[in-house]
Amino acid sequence: MPDVFRPSVFFVQQRKLLFVSYLFPPAGGITVQRALAFTRYLPERGFELHVLRAPNAPSPVIDDSLLNRVPRQVKIHGALTPEPPFKLRHFVWNLLSSKKKAEEEAEPVKDFGGRKPSGPKAWAKEAIRRMICPEPEILWVPFAVRAARKLVKRHGIEAVMVTAPPFSAFLVGTRLKREFPGLKFIADFRDEWLDFYLNESDFQSGDFVRKRATEIERETVELADIVVAVTHTSRDKIRRRYPELPEARFQCVHNGFDPAQFSKFTARPHNTGKVVVTHVGTAANASSSRYYLDALEALPAEYRDRIESRFVGRIAEGEKRYFENRKAALNLLGFQTQEVATRYMEETDYLLVTLTDRQSIPGKLFEYMATGKPILAISPPDGEVARIMAETRAGFCVDPSDKDALSRTLIHICSAPVEETVRNIDQDRVHSFERPRKADQLAQLIHGLF
Repeated sequence: MPDVFRPSVFFVQQRKLLFVSYLFPPAGGITVQRALAFTRYLPERGFELHVLRAPNAPSPVIDDSLLNRVPRQVKIHGALTPEPPFKLRHFVWNLLSSKKKAEEEAEPVKDFGGRKPSGPKAWAKEAIRRMICPEPEILWVPFAVRAARKLVKRHGIEAVMVTAPPFSAFLVGTRLKREFPGLKFIADFRDEWLDFYLNESDFQSGDFVRKRATEIERETVELADIVVAVTHTSRDKIRRRYPELPEARFQCVHNGFDPAQFSKFTARPHNTGKVVVTHVGTAANASSSRYYLDALEALPAEYRDRIESRFVGRIAEGEKRYFENRKAALNLLGFQTQEVATRYMEETDYLLVTLTDRQSIPGKLFEYMATGKPILAISPPDGEVARIMAETRAGFCVDPSDKDALSRTLIHICSAPVEETVRNIDQDRVHSFERPRKADQLAQLIHGLF
């Protein structure tokens, strides 16, 4: 086994851990990567690991190859969910969300006891919200609890870790904790629920849903032995809502990157005679490229013409207009396989990441760092992306609202050798974000409970 896979800490006693992840391979996409990483590395860090998933979960992406990364000793269990298929779910919701009639354009009702909904679609949407509150995945909970209870008894499970979203999955952990008080409970927040997720999700909007979400989060945090967040900002926000609880209960374990995925990464020349800037991943609202594109467009032609921008991935409908009628050289490559996307990363000079949300860190930022290529980050200076960029010196981080700073940075990367930026990267700090090291951190937290 390669050295990067060996744990840096060892534990004499093996603990039996149940890892509850609603989505798990062969479900694919970014949502399963954290669960996959921990199940890959925790067994060699003192755990007999059991995974409980929803095998028929309506996942938008299926990737059977991900199962090859799960160690053989990990036991995967399933609890079926009665939810409708993913495409049907989204079709119905989008149909109800259409605004063809004036009376259907009203915002969803906040509470049936207050302002009444306007129009049949608004009534239907609010009725659905209330029936499966706070989210459709709540339908999985009774089946997951039943399966988890059997696993705890059959295998002598000593700790349960629940990763969310979907946040209703936390109810599996709280019900187990109440039934088995000696069971250690770890709540893993992959997103900040009350201050971020509820504001971004159309389905989870409204006072009725927020009230139920607040109740579930409070029960989760009060019963959990450890509350884990993926960024310091998210951790601090959750912690501030429960000042009466001990500080040590709230921890941050970043997502990180898998070094094995980049073990064969080799920088290669692109032979274009230009500075190549590459964006990998979906261009969407919170990760809009318009700030970069506007700054590029405003450059004097002598600098603008020296940059080729490549976008590898899907461009959301709402973002396509920002790519139209541009003078700059834009190469829109669309969705590509991981292998092809990696090849484009090997050929680039700078990797572009854009994020306007202050408390989040896109997973690709860690993957970018793993390549050793310098990063051009466009994100708020007081946000989590800026924090990571400052710690690792992995490139440049510019405020999206500072047009002058963006222009100066683009002129700089046209003028200064890229090797200077590469030499400045703190590789030791970059290595600290390797997923095996994140697994070390989590393992120590869980073992510490005993």
